[in-house]
Amino acid sequence: MTGIDFVDTIVVRRSIEKGTKTIKENLKPSPWAGKSFRESQKDRLEKAGNPNLVSGKGTKRILPSSMHVPPIPNTIGRFIVTGKGTGRIQLGS
Repeated sequence: MTGIDFVDTIVVRRSIEKGTKTIKENLKPSPWAGKSFRESQKDRLEKAGNPNLVSGKGTKRILPSSMHVPPIPNTIGRFIVTGKGTGRIQLGS
C-alpha cells in the first residue's frame, strides 16, 4: 500500500499581476512560519556572527546571543474560536 501526499493534490487560485490575473497552482508550505522558518532564521543569524542589533530609536544595542528564545507552545487539546465567536474547534488529538 502506498501513501498519498495530500499537500501535492490541493490546488489553490492565486492572484498575480496586480490582481488582474489568476493562476492555479499546488499548495506550498508557508516560508515565513513554523519550525522550518525558525531554523532558517537561526542559520542566518549564525552565519552573520554576533552583530549588534539596534532598537529604541537607535539608542539601545542588543547582542542576539543575549536574547531570550521563547519555546514553541504545545497546541494539542486547545480550542480555537470560529465564525463570529459562536463555534469552537479542538486542535490535535
